[in-house]
Formats: sequence, C-alpha cells, structure tokens
Amino acid sequence: MAERGRPIKSDKKIREAIYFEPEILAWLQEKAEKQRRTVSVIVNILIEKEKNAGN
Repeated sequence: MAERGRPIKSDKKIREAIYFEPEILAWLQEKAEKQRRTVSVIVNILIEKEKNAGN
C-alpha cells in the first residue's frame, strides 16, 4: 500500500524564534516588501552572503 501524506524532507527548514530591534525589523520588512519576499528569506540571503564572504 502506498504511503499517504506529505513526503518527508531531508533538508527540512527549522523554525527558530529570533528577536530584532524595532528599527532593524522595519528595515528588513521594507527590504522584503520591495523584493516581494519574506523577512526570513531576506535574513537567510544576508547570512549566506556573509558566510560566502569568508568572515
């Protein structure tokens, strides 16, 4: 019998609560709105760029 439901992702994203200073959150929200993305996507992009910069 075939399995039902959503297949398990091996690279499932992890939900984590993080807190931002109000002015930083406003900046992230503005950036996200302009790019039609979520704040999470913007944060992930910024972190990936920083990691790739070798810092």
